[in-house]
Amino acid sequence: MRRISSRTVFMLTGLALVGALGIGVPEYLSGRVQSGGEACLGPGEDGHFCRFVGGPIQIGGTPVFVEKFKHAFLPTTAQIDFVDGFGRTWTAPVQTLTDGASIPAVFEPLMGDRQSREYLEAAALHDAYCGVGNEALETYQTKPWEDVHRMFYEALLVAGTPPAKAKIIFAAVYLGGPRWNDPDRTLEGVEESALLREMEWCLKWIEETDPSADEIVDWMKAREMALKAGDSAKPDYLTRRGI
Repeated sequence: MRRISSRTVFMLTGLALVGALGIGVPEYLSGRVQSGGEACLGPGEDGHFCRFVGGPIQIGGTPVFVEKFKHAFLPTTAQIDFVDGFGRTWTAPVQTLTDGASIPAVFEPLMGDRQSREYLEAAALHDAYCGVGNEALETYQTKPWEDVHRMFYEALLVAGTPPAKAKIIFAAVYLGGPRWNDPDRTLEGVEESALLREMEWCLKWIEETDPSADEIVDWMKAREMALKAGDSAKPDYLTRRGI
């Protein structure tokens, strides 16, 4: 058993299969996802749409305990794929370690339970590209961090996460998640208290203005320099972008 530290085992449960389209490979939880005018669509004759392929997610085997985490991670036992709004395929290979969350632990005081059945598929895919313990996977950090976090948002929507909640999770992952191969935009030196305060402001802004995913990204980009300098100020909620 792989073991780095001793923690209480957190057992993940699988999602029930919602349906199959019967087009050669199991495709499920498919649909045109509408969220505040956004469509999870890409180019194509009649429009590609976001979908999971190869599920439902299967998790099992020996729990893996990772230092600094209070719960166990479990490996996937079958590959799962996701096709995003641009028609790109994302893969969580067999043995992807996941805790069913992906939400940065720093934001747990604001968001409560980081694990939910509706996150499992999306979290496993996100973890395959940037999750702790997955450094040896062929997928790990092979895509730009912004694309990986945006894929996670789309996967949350397709998995049935309410749009407002998916936007909050997306904002949390974008702000507190890993940013690899991008030294100019890393937030590793920002204190946790500052990240929590920024997330509190962002949560209020999302609740009051219902921004698009692109506007959430604009928020982050516009406020990053002040955040890194340690002098970020409360935003103006009267504007759409809140900056």
